[in-house]
Amino acid sequence: MLLPSSTRKDHFWIYGLAMVFYGLYYWMNVPKDYSACTLCDGHQYAKLYWYFEHGMIAPIKFPFYNRPLVPWLVSLIPGSSIGLHFDLVNFAFFVISIWAIRSLWLELQLKFWVQLLGFGWLIIHWTGIIRLNLYDNLTVDVPLYFFQALALLLFLKKDYKWFLLLVPVALLQKESFLAIMVVFIGIHFVYNYHHQPWKQGRILILSTLIGLLIQKTVLYYLPEQLDQRSSLDAILYHGHWALKDPSRFIRWFTAFGSAYGLLPLAIFLAFGIRRFKDSKYTLLLVLSLMYSSFGLLAGEDMTRILFLGFPFIMTLTLRELQGKDLTFVFSALGLSLISLRLLPIPVDTHWAIDYAELAHVWNWFFYYSLCVIVLLLIHQFKTNKNNLRS
Repeated sequence: MLLPSSTRKDHFWIYGLAMVFYGLYYWMNVPKDYSACTLCDGHQYAKLYWYFEHGMIAPIKFPFYNRPLVPWLVSLIPGSSIGLHFDLVNFAFFVISIWAIRSLWLELQLKFWVQLLGFGWLIIHWTGIIRLNLYDNLTVDVPLYFFQALALLLFLKKDYKWFLLLVPVALLQKESFLAIMVVFIGIHFVYNYHHQPWKQGRILILSTLIGLLIQKTVLYYLPEQLDQRSSLDAILYHGHWALKDPSRFIRWFTAFGSAYGLLPLAIFLAFGIRRFKDSKYTLLLVLSLMYSSFGLLAGEDMTRILFLGFPFIMTLTLRELQGKDLTFVFSALGLSLISLRLLPIPVDTHWAIDYAELAHVWNWFFYYSLCVIVLLLIHQFKTNKNNLRS
């Protein structure tokens, strides 16, 4: 079936701009020097690559041994230029991620202008799908955008049979996909309680169990794994750490601002208990809250982890923004532009507040807090003005 001409034009603008910016950032990129960063994650992914490429065995740390998919795909490319080969695999996933997110937003009937805003944020942001992953290119993060967006799209369309194929592959890409399936299963049974939930729900459960079985089987044959523990252990560890050091909540708040600016404030302003009758709203809210908690509980690089929740957090944000007054939207966007780090184009890891001195973190905390107050005042002013008119 042919797409309407307006939709085809929208496709052209989104995909065209995505390719242009990818080419620009690739041309101006200065890759990370891994020899000067012995603790960087890329070393663990390189070990997996060398295992698949040459059978070289070296102990792999938690949680990186859970993520063999991308290193295995990279090893299938002829040659020995590991950096270039990671770039090629990640570029392929970049392209299909744009397609998956675009398809998801069309399914949710997001207006084109908010889609442009969302894709602009995804493509230009320093921690987004392009810039950080070209700089720190021995990474497995890029495919996560594709798998998460596609999973959400399939769930919304109730096309559950594809999860039998998707889940085993996605779990070998990143172990956090299991949490997404748990949310899907819970939402399905809650909102289909009176409509024979087991008929479709068993496919979600079966696909998750098959995925776990395949994951554990593959991991059994991989090289020695150091610090063997579950993701739940890691979450409890970081949760205990946060309770002992409350300043981590300050870091989390500033990391969230660094990842999404002030745009998600629209979610808070539109929150309402009655909206839980809408299964789509509940699903997006639960997934967004889950990924927001991952920023605090799943690791040290909070900004990167939070941004990986883009298919959920930004999707819900855009859904709420398209119903807001344009004064609020442009004000929120203007105050948020600093989070993009537009210049210089090459990524500077000092931008990350995750490991910064606490005094520096407090400066950003006060900035984002002040911006929240300003936006709340704008929202209240516009609400009062509209009430007077009515």
